[in-house]
Amino acid sequence: MTSSSTLPAATIPQRLFAPCVAALRSALWAAAWLTTVATPAAPLAAAELGLTLPLQRTVYQTNERIDFTVRRQAEPGTLDVALESADGGRMAFALPATRGTEHFHVNAALLRPGTYTVVVTDGAATARTEIQVFSHLRRSNYRLINWGSAQKPEELLEQGEDGFGYNLYYGQLFRGKAGGPAHAALMRAGVDAVSVCTMSGAHQMDIRGECDWSDPYVTRGGTQRVAQQALIDRSFGNVPGVHFYDEPGLTWWKNPETGVMGPHDVPQQVRAFEATFDRKPPQSWKLDPSKPADVVAWREWAVWKLGFMDAAWKEAQFGVSSVRPDFLSLNQSQYGWTAFTDGYYFNVVRSLPIISGHGGYDDYGLGYFNPSYFLEMARGRDLARDCWYLPTWYGNTTDDDYRLEQNLSFQTGIEGMMSPPPLDPARNPSARKAIVECNRLMGRLGTIFTTMPATRPPVAMLYSLSDVIAAQTTDRSVNYAHAMPQGERLPFTYLAGKLIQRQFLPIVDEDVVDGTLAAHHKAVILTAIRYLDPTVTAALEDFAAHGGLVLLTGDCTVTIKGSVNLGVKPRLPDEESAAYKAIVAAKKWPDLTPFQTVAKHVQAAEPLAKAIAAQLDKAGIPPLFECDAAGISATRQAEGDIEYLFAVNATADPAATNRNASKPTAATIALPSRGKAIYDALKSGPAKAKDRYEFAKGEMRVFALTARPIGAVRVATPVVTRDLTQSTPIGLRFAATVLDDKGGLLCGSVPLRIRVLDPKGTVRYDLHRATKLGVLSLELPLAANDPAGDWSVVVTELLDNKEGTASFAYRPASTCGATVGLTRRGIMLGGEQANLFRFARAHHAATIVKGTADFHGPAADRLKKILEPWGVACTIVAAADVSKPRTLTEEEAKTWVGLTYTGSGVTKPGDGNPLTVVGLAVAGPVILLGAPEDNPLIKFLAEQSVLPYQPKAGEFPGAGRGSVAWQRDILGKGQESVTVIAHDAEGLSEAVGSFYEAVAGMDPLTPWILPTASSVSVP
Repeated sequence: MTSSSTLPAATIPQRLFAPCVAALRSALWAAAWLTTVATPAAPLAAAELGLTLPLQRTVYQTNERIDFTVRRQAEPGTLDVALESADGGRMAFALPATRGTEHFHVNAALLRPGTYTVVVTDGAATARTEIQVFSHLRRSNYRLINWGSAQKPEELLEQGEDGFGYNLYYGQLFRGKAGGPAHAALMRAGVDAVSVCTMSGAHQMDIRGECDWSDPYVTRGGTQRVAQQALIDRSFGNVPGVHFYDEPGLTWWKNPETGVMGPHDVPQQVRAFEATFDRKPPQSWKLDPSKPADVVAWREWAVWKLGFMDAAWKEAQFGVSSVRPDFLSLNQSQYGWTAFTDGYYFNVVRSLPIISGHGGYDDYGLGYFNPSYFLEMARGRDLARDCWYLPTWYGNTTDDDYRLEQNLSFQTGIEGMMSPPPLDPARNPSARKAIVECNRLMGRLGTIFTTMPATRPPVAMLYSLSDVIAAQTTDRSVNYAHAMPQGERLPFTYLAGKLIQRQFLPIVDEDVVDGTLAAHHKAVILTAIRYLDPTVTAALEDFAAHGGLVLLTGDCTVTIKGSVNLGVKPRLPDEESAAYKAIVAAKKWPDLTPFQTVAKHVQAAEPLAKAIAAQLDKAGIPPLFECDAAGISATRQAEGDIEYLFAVNATADPAATNRNASKPTAATIALPSRGKAIYDALKSGPAKAKDRYEFAKGEMRVFALTARPIGAVRVATPVVTRDLTQSTPIGLRFAATVLDDKGGLLCGSVPLRIRVLDPKGTVRYDLHRATKLGVLSLELPLAANDPAGDWSVVVTELLDNKEGTASFAYRPASTCGATVGLTRRGIMLGGEQANLFRFARAHHAATIVKGTADFHGPAADRLKKILEPWGVACTIVAAADVSKPRTLTEEEAKTWVGLTYTGSGVTKPGDGNPLTVVGLAVAGPVILLGAPEDNPLIKFLAEQSVLPYQPKAGEFPGAGRGSVAWQRDILGKGQESVTVIAHDAEGLSEAVGSFYEAVAGMDPLTPWILPTASSVSVP
């Protein structure tokens, strides 16, 4: 299939793709991909040369090290390596070859992206292979994510920013060796990749009700799975992290005392409470809400257990970060924001660097408003971290509905947007046009959200935990906020804000008490609240006493001094009708759809909207802009001199019975210009302070208001840096500013397009970024074989299309020996030495497991002796003694989770369980000696795909050569291991010595043996 980069943009949505029928891991695909890697030859003749890529792939990025293995027959001499590019360029290196197997490396950071023929010459013998190198930088730093279902290479090639517009792919294609071809296709497309739902999915692990997230036997098994994935993925340059789980929640169980199935008194949670407090928690069936002590005890328990979910992710993140400290740990966490009994509150993923979540889809509740409602409610008190959100799920979603739900979420100011597996545009044309449209718009404009904090509007709406816990104290069968009066009515308050062009920011009790409300907001709305903690009440009364506006819906029963009761109790218009009640009584829920459309919800929210608007107007809190169409949803994001006003057409169609029926509309919008310059941020040009606009279904318009007119873009003199010891050996550093019409700096976030052109006019970089506080500062890699001459940097601001340019001269050096080098001793993945160094300091005892070869014994004795001075006492055992399953106790077997999926009741006490479930019969830190052929524990590691290089006798690591690799969580829960690999005594001696060097912290003067000569020829 033709690469998407060659297709006109307008043709992409019309592409037709095969239906979704293939399995996620296609053996045929993997086989086809592996044939592109230079394969091992038979035993070499005197004039033959074997050339392989031990990572078993030919596609790389500019942030990677490319490894090669050469099997040679010549005497010690010179190994000549040439990298020949398609444009006629050539880089040549002479390496001192002394052994029959040599491992050399190429630093891809010094290569210009392109296709290279690698030619290796050793005397009269020559071998060659082809590699491709792609940039690791993405066009936009706004995350455009496909939680995809595509699996074929041609489908993945269409995913990138020149195709469907994505720059990150969530998928289940990256497990084990099957991940190689998927990564190769996505690298070609310019897309990063994350393994999604790596632990499992559904509320409890492996869909086992007995597996609670408070149980270490469960959570540590989850950590095993994500640590394994991190080990698999750590050698791929396009992997930023690991995604854990979808829709997790604390479990329910049948209480033997009451016979009731519910979320209370779960044994693992009780065990954790007793471990913490050395006393039992309150028992739900004995709780007496009339006793103050019982009420206090239940609140303590209900609040305390809210820490379980984040604790589980903290445990899992520890495993991932131990493998790669720079990896992101991700989790779907926002759909359950009302499920406080199941562990959901603002802290549910507090320890993770990114909030990755999803709705609240459009098949219930507020319909197409539901996704953005869930997003904003779930982000309560957690606005500082980046948020990536999936609004839509269903495969029959239309272009109009997709656009609407994406835009309603995007306008809240988050840092990434997602599409779902059923809508993967490579397989489903349903919303393909809108997906491409949204990705391109958001990739261009969404960069502003990466450089400015979230903007808090004047009006807040309270979600009170103390209210829902109080309700549960009275009735333990009530477990979800959405089933209580507050949760049932909050959607109407949210929708009321939409109808009057106000944005109501959800806050929680803690925001009221700690001063966040007073610091950021002028008004707060309370909805159907029956109880508040006294500290919350006191803080609200203080807020009112100091001029804050406290509004209560008519169904609130709490008393707040200084508050205003709106007197409105929102209800669906037909909620009290006989027809509605009859359907509810018969539990024919689908029949309720005509009574619960978005239009019906709008009708229900209108009286509340009018009442709120009257009070806000009276208090001097205006709408974000004046608008004569209630269906236009408004939000504002601002910092410094620049503010953005977003207007999304979410007009419901009252004539339709379809839940999500919307319609086009026309609206006159009057912006609060206050003397500011106004720009159309989507069309890149001036806009009027007041104008009439035609909106298609779901269409979004964005207006930028700047304190002063945009005058110019200035690009500072670019600087070329060269430090071949750094991760960016050759860098281009420059800054750009957006100035006003008087030459002053416009402080704020401005979307930019940045192009770097080489002397031939070829675009080296074409990026979308944004200024931060008015300034862009950027460093981009250059290559040792980039062309010489005068280059230019062109920066265009995308609000008014003003452009600034700066030029610089670049002269590549005639030699660059840092590009290629030889491994000195045992081959390791880059950065592995740090893991080995830490291993010897974190552990004071270890078990050395030797294989069956005669030379393993002396090597084990040597290793035991040389580690002793470092405080590591070793015990030596034979692999045969421990290559059996760990023995489980009866208690462990009940909820044990291991590396692979296991159903309820499958794991048994004893030693008869699979190794992938229970691990090996060796405890604590382990050092393995040998190879898969003679040590079954190393074979087990190889089968789990956690060895970066696949050992094979006669091929890798090669005659007389060794390799060292570190792991964790594979032999057993929390266990670290070091694998010292070789197929002969000489190789094992080298590997043991390399392990010792790393333990001792001995680093060579240069990471590789440098070439004796090198040259760079650029056409």
